[in-house]
Amino acid sequence: MKIFLIGDEITVLGYSLAGIPGAVVDDKEEAAKALKEATSDPDMGIVLVTQPVASEIQPLIDDAKLKRATPIVLEIPDRNGTIEGRESALDIVRRLIGIKV
Repeated sequence: MKIFLIGDEITVLGYSLAGIPGAVVDDKEEAAKALKEATSDPDMGIVLVTQPVASEIQPLIDDAKLKRATPIVLEIPDRNGTIEGRESALDIVRRLIGIKV
C-alpha cells in the first residue's frame, strides 16, 4: 500500500524525509492534477492533502472521499498548523484510532 502527500514544498520535503513521497503544488490546477493521478493509482492506499491545498480544491476532495473506498483521502495540517475551524493532527489521530493519546 502506497502513501502519497500533496502539499507545499516544505511539508512535502518533511514527509519525504520520513519516506513518504509527494507532489509539490503551487496552484489549483496542479493540485487537481496531482489528486487525479494519486487517486488513479490502484496501489495507492492513502492520499494526504494539506489543508490549504484541500481548501483550493474542496469539491474534488469531497468527491474523492465520497465516491471511492480506496485510496483514503485525508486532509492534514501543513507546517503552519491547523486552519481555524479544521481538525488538528491530534484530533485526526483520535478520530481514526478511536482512543485518546
